[in-house]
This record gives sequence, C-alpha cells and structure tokens, in this order.
Amino acid sequence: MHGRTLGRVNDQIRTAGQWAWAMVGLTVLVLILAFVAWLVRSIWPPLVLAGAIIYVLNPVVTTLQRHHIPRVLGAALAYTSVLALAVVGGLLITPIVVDQADGLADEWPSLRADVEGWIDDLAAETTDWVVETPTVEEIRAEFADDNNSLGETLDRLRNVGGKVIHGALIVILGPILAFYLLVDLPRLRLVADSLVPPARRDEAYLVAGRLNRALGGFLRGQLLVALIVGVMVSTGLAVVGLEFWLIVGMIAGFSNVVPLIGPWVGGVPAVVIALSTGDERQAFWVVLVMVGAQQIDNHFISPLVMQRTVKLHPAVVILALLVGGSVGGFFGLFLAVPAAAVLKILAGHLWRTYVLNEPIEEVAARTAADDAHPGSGVVSDVLAPELLEAP
Repeated sequence: MHGRTLGRVNDQIRTAGQWAWAMVGLTVLVLILAFVAWLVRSIWPPLVLAGAIIYVLNPVVTTLQRHHIPRVLGAALAYTSVLALAVVGGLLITPIVVDQADGLADEWPSLRADVEGWIDDLAAETTDWVVETPTVEEIRAEFADDNNSLGETLDRLRNVGGKVIHGALIVILGPILAFYLLVDLPRLRLVADSLVPPARRDEAYLVAGRLNRALGGFLRGQLLVALIVGVMVSTGLAVVGLEFWLIVGMIAGFSNVVPLIGPWVGGVPAVVIALSTGDERQAFWVVLVMVGAQQIDNHFISPLVMQRTVKLHPAVVILALLVGGSVGGFFGLFLAVPAAAVLKILAGHLWRTYVLNEPIEEVAARTAADDAHPGSGVVSDVLAPELLEAP
C-alpha cells in the first residue's frame, strides 16, 4: 500500500514537472515570437487594416461566389460599391463639412479662450485640494521648449514627415493586400488545412470558427453601430440647433468604435461647443441628445445588430483598453477588445482540452449549443451584455 501511494505521488510530481517545463517552453516561445514581431512591426498596421477590410467584405464576396461570380470579380464589385458609396456620401456631406469647418476655424479663438478660462477657474478652485489642476500657463510651460536648435527642429519635422508617409502607405497598402487576400482566401484555407495534422483538424476548425465569429462580429458590428450612432447624434444636434452639428456627429460616430470610453469622448466636443456658442439651456439639450443616443444604442441598436456570443467582463475590457491605449494609441484602443477576446478564446480552449482533459467532441457540442442560444442579431459581438445594458 505504501509503495502504491509513493508511486502515485511520484506520478503527480512527474506530471507537475512536465507541465512546469511545458509552461517554461511556451513562455520562451511567446517571447521569441514577440521579439520577432517587434522587429518586423512596420508590417502589422497594413496587415491589420487588410484584415479588417477582409472581415467586412468577405461575406459579400462569398455570397457573390455562391451565385457563380468569380472571387476576383466579386472582390472588384465589392471594392467598387464601397468606393461609389464613399464618393456619393462625400459629395453629399462635403459642402456642409467644409462650411462648418470654416465656421469652426472662425470660432476657434473664442472656443480656445473659453476652454482656457474654464481650466484657469478650475485651477483656482483646486488650490487647496490634494490634486491641484494646473493653469493654462503651467501647461504651456510644461510642453514649451524654446531652446530647440535648428538640428532638433529639422529632426522633429523629419519625424512628423515620416509618420505622415507611413500613415499614407498603410492606407494605400492595406486595401491592396486585402484585395489579393480576398481573392485567394479559399486557396489559403487549403494551404492552412495542409499544415494541420489530420488528427487536429476538427479542433483547428472549432477554434478558427470561434475566432472568426468573434473578430468578424466585432468589426462589422462596431462599424455599423458607429455609423448609426453618428447619424443619430448629427440629426439630434441639428434639431437642437447646435453649430457644427455634422462635425460633432462625425466625431461621435468615429469615437464610438472604441467600447466604453468612445461615447464619452464623442460627447465632450458637443458640450464645449454648446457652452461656448450657445448657453446652458442648449448645453442641457446637447447632453440630452448625447445620452439619449447612447441609451438607444445600448438598449435597441446594439442588441438588434449584435448577438453577443463571446463575453468579456467589464473590468477586462477596461484593462485591455488601458494596455492597448498605452501601447498603440487609438490604434491600440481599437484592437484591445478583439485581442482580449482572442486571448480568452485560446486560453479557454487550451484550459478545457489540455488541463481539464475534456474531449474535443464535448467542447464542440458546448460551443454549438452556445451558438444556437436564442437571440436576435445580424452579427456577433465580443462584449458581455452588462457592457451594453443598464444594470
């Protein structure tokens, strides 16, 4: 009996040792891959843009292919349709945007003076607080640098020019890469299938399907919701008579692609403009429009557009946004939530299959049951219901 117990303990120790070394090896592999990814970091922005375009347009191209239209022609039709819609939309809103931009340029000195006055008033009120708000002059002194040499100025201009050129390359190369990948997706899938051992293909299909639904649902859903919110906010602000209503509505729609913090970012310019160009009554109506639009989005639009199949806790979303924003700015903010969803899917699958030793058939059945759960929605989302619904 004693020998049997000792053997069981030895087996447990051996298993724990194997898991420990496996985790060490996995950590080293991840660090190596991260280092290589950092070395070739310039290729990721156009690839991410290309991936976003593929997730948005692939359902259209695939549908056309099912109607016996070649993928290259379907991709060309999808690109042409999007370009035509962009041109028509640009022709419709460009005159209004230009007119409001000129008006905003004229009002900018007054807006800036009002904001600086509010900052100075807040600084005067917080002199005895634990955390003091700096004055405008203190903020300027913090960022001012009058000792720049000519070489430093040229270096700064060169850096700015390099960033502009890099951004232009991303915008140009992203759609080109997306077009070629859209055309070759079926062949790329066959190549990927050939790289996966036959015994693991069912598992690979399961995980790839979950990732595809999460990423595609997030991208298509967020873009559609952002468009609807932008239209709602622009219309509401026009009704209450806010100047520059279209520009503010575009900012609100664009910022809405970032969960949780985006709607607040979109509301700040509207309130500032209302207080500067109008009065407190107009500011109240502006706040009412912004809050009303977000409530309509939270309780009607997002539940109708998105079927939430991958859930993330609000705390996880906030932490992911903090990490993404600090690492990649707005680009990181946009990628933070889908990246967290991907990590959750992969970690959950590895835990169930390799730690809990659940059969792949059982995991697949549970996933199918979750996908078949009742719920309306055009696309799926990666946010938990508590993120979009009031408690």
